Amino acid sequence: MAFPDQTDQEPQSESPYAPTMVPGDGNGAGSILGRFGDGFKFTAVIAVMVIAIWFVSKKLKGVTWDDVQRGFDNLPTSHIVGALLLTAINYLILTGYDWIAIRFMKKQLSFPRMMAGAIVGYASGNVLGWLFGGNLARYRMYSKWGFSTMEIIGLVSILSVTFWLGLFLLAGIAFLALPIHLPPSVQEFFKIESKLFGDIELSQHMFGAIFLGCVAAYLGACLFIRKPIRFKGLSIALPPFRLSAMQLVVSALDFLLATATLYVLLPPDIVGPDKINFSTVLIAYLTAQIAAVLTHVPGGYGLLEGILIAFLEGPTDDRKGSILCAVIMFRIIYYLIPFCVAGLLYVINEYSPRLKQADISDGI
Repeated sequence: MAFPDQTDQEPQSESPYAPTMVPGDGNGAGSILGRFGDGFKFTAVIAVMVIAIWFVSKKLKGVTWDDVQRGFDNLPTSHIVGALLLTAINYLILTGYDWIAIRFMKKQLSFPRMMAGAIVGYASGNVLGWLFGGNLARYRMYSKWGFSTMEIIGLVSILSVTFWLGLFLLAGIAFLALPIHLPPSVQEFFKIESKLFGDIELSQHMFGAIFLGCVAAYLGACLFIRKPIRFKGLSIALPPFRLSAMQLVVSALDFLLATATLYVLLPPDIVGPDKINFSTVLIAYLTAQIAAVLTHVPGGYGLLEGILIAFLEGPTDDRKGSILCAVIMFRIIYYLIPFCVAGLLYVINEYSPRLKQADISDGI
């Protein structure tokens, strides 16, 4: 929610939270460096995806299609129906992200359009990635509904903060209070080698305290800092405490429902308190989301599969086929089906009669 300072600039919108930007020369050296930077980032994304797919193929060495087929055979139809229902509820909850952002910006938008924007934005982001699908589709729809470019940037910034808040909250709670069973290969990542202090093992509780500390700091700032924070030309306006608390609730529900969808798609013979429990799946899914967002790999292809297999595999290879079965079903139910619905909504919005500007106005 960091907006450029508006002190000496001409406002581009009546919304008090709409940021402004001073136009620059698009033909200078900065433009050349920008193109070079985009090319480098695209190459890096492809490289990460290739490495992730290589890692998955290495992890699945020895796993046959018959192993995966057994996972499908052991998956009850009721679990598939449950996953579809959880996905529908999850995408309804996702509308809360946009509702919070629009309310904080003191804009108005009808709930059906808000829901359409959320479904299209998140479903396309899940499949195509935020750089290649999610933000572009959201920009197209919201700009047609009368939002300026800088208002859309502000909206996406608020969505990002909400996303990280829920992730940090659940990761902190899971590391501190829930039973997590990680394989030895993953537990090695908690160790840091230091020539000065020797080997340092970071406990799960330490990570949990760090995550929850970040959440507490944000809530405290929203509670006690009411004026915009100005720093080097940026004006950071924090939401009121009530909205920041709603950010936590909506984002946490989002991650819990997505994890529950994945969990019910795991065959019953590999889940349970002594096998794969919900909290371990939650940590695995949150880690995959962090990796996908930070690397910008579209859809987290390779990353989701690799991290889930690494976090959930057992002492033998008999689980890997069932885990791969669950990931395939998860991508179909949670990613592909909503993406088809989002495509239909996008086409309807794109070719419907031009929306009236009066449908969107400042103020609540």
